[in-house]
Amino acid sequence: MKLITAIYTAIGLILAMFCIVTMSYLQQTQTVEKSVEDVLYTTNIIRESERAQKLLVDMETGLRGYLLTGRQGFLEPYHEGQHQFFQSIARLDSLTQIYPNQNKLVHLIRDDARAWLKTFAVPLIESRAAVHRSRVNRAYYDSLFYNTVQQGSGKRITDQARDRFDLIKLEEEKTKAARVKELYSSLTRTNEIAVGLTVLSILAGGFMAFLVGRTIKRRFQRMNNLANSIAQGDYSVSLVDNRHDEISSLTQSLNVMAEKLQNSFTHLTKVNKELDQFAYVVSHDLKAPLRAINNLAEWIAEDLKTDDPEILKNFAILRGRVQRMENLINGILDYSRVGRQTLPMSSFSVQELLKETLENLAPPATFKVVTPTPLPTITGERTLFYQVLANLLSNAFKYHHTQEGRVEVRALETADAYQFEVKDDGPGIPKEYQSKIFGIFQTMEARDVKESTGVGLSIVKKIVEEKGGRIWVESEKGQGTSFFFTWPKKPVKTTHSFAR
Repeated sequence: MKLITAIYTAIGLILAMFCIVTMSYLQQTQTVEKSVEDVLYTTNIIRESERAQKLLVDMETGLRGYLLTGRQGFLEPYHEGQHQFFQSIARLDSLTQIYPNQNKLVHLIRDDARAWLKTFAVPLIESRAAVHRSRVNRAYYDSLFYNTVQQGSGKRITDQARDRFDLIKLEEEKTKAARVKELYSSLTRTNEIAVGLTVLSILAGGFMAFLVGRTIKRRFQRMNNLANSIAQGDYSVSLVDNRHDEISSLTQSLNVMAEKLQNSFTHLTKVNKELDQFAYVVSHDLKAPLRAINNLAEWIAEDLKTDDPEILKNFAILRGRVQRMENLINGILDYSRVGRQTLPMSSFSVQELLKETLENLAPPATFKVVTPTPLPTITGERTLFYQVLANLLSNAFKYHHTQEGRVEVRALETADAYQFEVKDDGPGIPKEYQSKIFGIFQTMEARDVKESTGVGLSIVKKIVEEKGGRIWVESEKGQGTSFFFTWPKKPVKTTHSFAR
């Protein structure tokens, strides 16, 4: 199976689990919603029943007040209550349609209310209103009042209605309690199912992620080990991966790279040995004739025994050209060795190394070399740093336009490197030459004016860049020159298996 297919499959399974969780949760939510609706429905029946019962009490209170005082104002709650009572009973009738027993009680309450009105309330109100007309009316009212009110006929009817209201309320309270219990049960089941499925999804997803991650980690670790081996110079290593997926393709590419590097290394080792042998031969075969030419020039000059200044000048030029050719050969050999030599690493004081360099260069006494601030102690190849410092100082002395000069050597510490500056008060370097001075065989002045091979700054640049630093120049014509270079704090040791 392709790696990407396995990853997609794992993600798909995790998403499927979460879909199941979501669907289950939605289903349980619908159950909870239905339970809530049932509870609210029962609550509405209870509330409407209590309202109708209160309206019935209002009707009784209004009637009683009117019968005692005869004031029409007491009939307002009676009439209003009567109107609203039957509206409430109608709503209650509608709400209890699905409950036959409850609905039957509602009908009986409505019948009780109508009987109370017809046989009790209405006759009393009409007879009470006619009391002031005659004694006969008064006597009729008193008789009716005695036979109904005092005998409790109206109260029996309303008490019967109240009992039926209580039955409705009692039954609905039981129903409500059962539905609330069911609601809480649904909520509990919903939470349990949601939590259970979520935990299951997390466990399943984590397990699948662990399996895929472990497989990928192991295979990448093997490739990392292969890459480290290649980085350390062991190009003969290889991996076997028969899974035929994306990582297998990458493994195969690493194997091909290692094989090509091994072939290139073998070829490079061979070429390097040939170059070393060639350099030795060139050095030996070229230097020998040069020394012979120099010796012959001296012998001829001695044998001529002449004071002719023109002849002496020509012999001096000849010996100078021989010396320049020998210096050029040495410079080329030094340039070719940079990065191909294994040199010891050590911590050394740049201040002490500067002192040693000046002793070896032996500049004219009229030149002054100063360090405005103490130079640091650094770690690296001491010999290479000496070459950099010696070349920069030598150029400062050699190309100065006067017999007196001042050279300053500074150091600035940064987060990951030291920045050094070698500054002189010489003639400066025009802008148009600054991009060329680090090229091999490039010189500022004709070699007949200043004897130079044009290799020194090329060696400096190569050393600094081999160590992971950089070098640059800042100068204005007639205002001196400053060479800057950085030297990393963390040593960069150049190691090649084909080093001399």
